Order: sequence, then C-alpha cells, then structure tokens
Amino acid sequence: MRYMLLHKTNDKLEAGLPPEADVLARADAVLEEMRQAGVLLVAEGLMPSSRGARIAFPGGSPRVVDGPFTETKELVAGVSIIRVDSLDEAVRWALRFAEADPGTEIDILELAG
Repeated sequence: MRYMLLHKTNDKLEAGLPPEADVLARADAVLEEMRQAGVLLVAEGLMPSSRGARIAFPGGSPRVVDGPFTETKELVAGVSIIRVDSLDEAVRWALRFAEADPGTEIDILELAG
C-alpha cells in the first residue's frame, strides 16, 4: 500500500524561512532511514503559498486566487510517499518525522490505485 504523508506548514516556513538546521538534520536522517528500509518513494518540500495559486469555483465559475493563503494550518510544507504493508506501519514512519520536528502535524492518507 502507498501512503502520502502531508507535512503541515508553520508560520516560519510560510514566511519563506528554512527549517532550523537541527530539525532539518533530524528529518533528513528519517528520510535516509526510509530510503535504507526501501519504503520511501518520494519526498519533496514545497515553497510557501505566496509562490502559488488556488482555483476556486464560487457560483460555478472558475476564479484564480494568488497566494499567500491565510489558513496556514491547512497548508502543506512537504509531501512524502511511502510504500508499506499497513496504515500502522505508515503511522510508525510518520511518528519518526514527528520526533524529528516536535509540534509538527502530519496527515497520513492512503493513495488510491
């Protein structure tokens, strides 16, 4: 099964500031563990929402809204896709990221297909 780990952003990342060096080093160590275990398929960081756009359909007509977006807690700072045998295993890997960056929030979603 494949799972997407959606790493939520925070105010510092959304402002374009890089993660603190120690947090980045710990997260990189988790990614390396995942590579060594053969479960990591993709790992990418995302730019702040100020560099993006959103398409909305108010009243049925498409409208493009340029970033930044106000609801920081709903935004994603990075995405990892892993291949594991169960949701429990995906949760265990996500917890490793949470240990690397205390206070982080990660959504774990199974990919269809």
